[in-house]
Amino acid sequence: MKDTIFILLFLPFVFLTLRNPFIGLCAWIWTIMAVPKNMLWGFATDIRYTLLLAIITIISMLINKDSLKKPPFTSLFYLLILFLIHITISNTLRMGSSDLTWQVWADFFKAIIFSMLVMTLLTTKNRIETFLIALLIGVGFNIFFEGLKYVVSAGNYTIVGIENSMMTDNNLFALAILMVLPLYFYMASQVRYKYVKLGFLGLAGLSVVCVIGSFSRGGFVGLIIVGWQIFLKVKRKLLFLIIAFSFISLALTINSDQWTSRMQTIEHAEEDKSFLGRTTAWKLATLLAIDNPVFGGGQNAVQHLAVWQLYYIDIHKFDFITSENTTSQKGKAAHSIYFQVLGDAGFVGLFIFLLILYKSFRLSARLAKNGTHSWLRELAKAIKTILLVYMTSGALLSFAYYDLIYVLIGILVCIERINIEAIADSKITNN
Repeated sequence: MKDTIFILLFLPFVFLTLRNPFIGLCAWIWTIMAVPKNMLWGFATDIRYTLLLAIITIISMLINKDSLKKPPFTSLFYLLILFLIHITISNTLRMGSSDLTWQVWADFFKAIIFSMLVMTLLTTKNRIETFLIALLIGVGFNIFFEGLKYVVSAGNYTIVGIENSMMTDNNLFALAILMVLPLYFYMASQVRYKYVKLGFLGLAGLSVVCVIGSFSRGGFVGLIIVGWQIFLKVKRKLLFLIIAFSFISLALTINSDQWTSRMQTIEHAEEDKSFLGRTTAWKLATLLAIDNPVFGGGQNAVQHLAVWQLYYIDIHKFDFITSENTTSQKGKAAHSIYFQVLGDAGFVGLFIFLLILYKSFRLSARLAKNGTHSWLRELAKAIKTILLVYMTSGALLSFAYYDLIYVLIGILVCIERINIEAIADSKITNN
């Protein structure tokens, strides 16, 4: 029954997408963030909703191409294409052999294509905010239920991530939540209706509970960054502090001793086995890149046992960095967006990746300061905060190919175009 109801609700969006690809884009991002497959039990779990919406949206764009704008061919647009091409060549020349390499590439390819569609279809403020609402409601399902389970169980429920998504463990889920937290505050500042505003603020509060309940140390560091950035921007600072303190107190009271013990390990990282395992993977990724400076070893190369064992022999070359004294019986993830790209795509790939982040951050800072509209400036500030927390917390997580970061870069390009058009219109009016 549950599956039938969902299908009946889903089908209208399929037909509406054929008339307007923007509707398909909104439904597409909702399925990415909500992961409806996890909510269903019967026949509907076998349907690939994201792929279906992707195909129909692209078909709709071909049918309605006369009404579409061309994507803005900015430097970020070309850098994303270049990064995709570089990663593809890296995988073609990869070290080791595994179906996982091309599975990761397929997800990354879809993320870049989605970003291109965002640049093409999000042409107005209304479209951007409608898209963001679909995104926030989608991830809000997981935030609401995971946060509620944690509170109701008095901390006995472990937040381990979301199955069938890129948010598959507690650390990745925590970072994903932090990447939407500023957007909840942005939308709360834009909507007129009181209860909708409270809904967004409530999900923002539960986001804090989820990050704390994830026991993610990287998430905790990111939460401090996001909290400080939002505090600097909000007008009602006292109200913000009261709300933030209430949700943090709720989460900490439930499981204060265990959570405090977990966070205290940050002070003794050199003795923490998990952190030492990360530094080991970083060393091996660096050794791999030194041998293959242009294209690296292909996506997830260090996780191949043969590649791991090959470079583990030379781990002593970085003795000045403490690492885990372990046997080389299993390859490990890089646990860093920077070392992940370094091992996967070499120094050249890392340079392209860093250039994308740098230009995105610089663009967000410029729009936040000089945007022609107040809403545009506020959204740019939110994305700037997201980029900051992604670049900081991402240093300890393998999240380089997460689709949301490329979606947000696409939105940045969109608001830059709107800003340029507004400046041009202003000049025409003045003349």
